[in-house]
Amino acid sequence: MGGFDGLIGQDALVQRLQQAIISGRVAHAYLITGAPGSGKKTLAMAFAQALFCMEDPGRACGTCQDCRRIEAGNHPDMTIVPPEAGRIKIDQVRRLKERFALQSYEGSWKAGIVVGAETMTVEAANSLLKLLEEPSGQAVIMLLSTSPSMLLPTIVSRCQRIAMKRIPRQLIASYLEREFGFSPQRAAVVAGLADGRLGQAKEYAKEENLARMEQILSALAASEGRGLQALRLAAELDADPEALEFAMQIIATWLRDMLLAASGCPQDTIVHQNYYDKLLEQSRLYPMAAIRQAVWQVEDAARALRANANRRLTLDALLYQLADLNSSSRAKEVYRYGKSGGS
Repeated sequence: MGGFDGLIGQDALVQRLQQAIISGRVAHAYLITGAPGSGKKTLAMAFAQALFCMEDPGRACGTCQDCRRIEAGNHPDMTIVPPEAGRIKIDQVRRLKERFALQSYEGSWKAGIVVGAETMTVEAANSLLKLLEEPSGQAVIMLLSTSPSMLLPTIVSRCQRIAMKRIPRQLIASYLEREFGFSPQRAAVVAGLADGRLGQAKEYAKEENLARMEQILSALAASEGRGLQALRLAAELDADPEALEFAMQIIATWLRDMLLAASGCPQDTIVHQNYYDKLLEQSRLYPMAAIRQAVWQVEDAARALRANANRRLTLDALLYQLADLNSSSRAKEVYRYGKSGGS
């Protein structure tokens, strides 16, 4: 599957870019915005394939040498600039400018994709601005950003803006059934977690993430020994910090599902449909105010962890509290206490 065929639910954006290629009105710079996992890089790569492909211009065949090299990220006329240690530095932008100053190897387009454009240093942003101010020939720069408000207004003003759309849950579920062979129930769960983002759905569909999800849900759904289960889960998550964001999202959606179940919403409106009976059972144990408070505590904990709170202390406090939502303890104070403790 090549070019724009790898995108779903973005028909208007695809048609806009295809028309730009066909009409010969490709802008020299695009700002592609959207939430993490929304498909920004997928769209940028598909656009590059459609520009370079000689077999199916405007669409991309996905099989020719140009399409395959772009997909592999090693086309001589395409440059991808990712953050290094969390920042895009001036030397990286200078290398991009040097590539753009050269004649294209294949005699056609030159393309640059800046991933996480909002992470550019001030020096890098000013250097890129000069490149945007002096467009030349068949060259296009695509800036990908989750936080476009952090970019210089002068950079934004020189780009055509493309905002990724959230994809309907059923479209993502159908994609997962077709491409990953998921059952309808599993596809619905992963699509619900992805929250309209196809790239995030693909990430969550990996075996290691599915296994992690089941581990967390089993602990949350436990009827007995919930406190011990909570502490065991905290220890496991503490040992795997890269899984924390994913884990916090699963916990948050579990609690929101409890609220929906308590409100009498039908099963197909919740994310963790395969645990509907457990959700209904737990929702009857606690007042809705206690469940809402737990949602806020998960958000507090996630913010604290991003602010470098003591990871184990924060996880112990949160998960042990979630084992009994009627507990009167305030985990928020623990997060505050742990902020200076590191991980």
